[in-house]
Amino acid sequence: MRNVAIQVLAKHFKYQPDLFDTYYHCAINDCVELKENLETNPRRIAVEIIIKQYPQHSQTLPLLRDRAENDPDEEVREYAQNQLRQWQG
Repeated sequence: MRNVAIQVLAKHFKYQPDLFDTYYHCAINDCVELKENLETNPRRIAVEIIIKQYPQHSQTLPLLRDRAENDPDEEVREYAQNQLRQWQG
């Protein structure tokens, strides 16, 4: 349910600077345990939103590096690693 909530926020309130902290908090602190393989981790969705809507924010690159190294979910780590490779060319 949280993944849907942050997707709706991102869709209807694009590029709102005040929402960065909400997405950041979710990317770092959401401790969801996925019950089905079909569910998407809210941390991954939050990272995707931050990369897309806040690429120039001073905390975006450090967040991406942190999730690439430290996220407990392999899917989120791999996504962050792939995004880092794209950013670094």
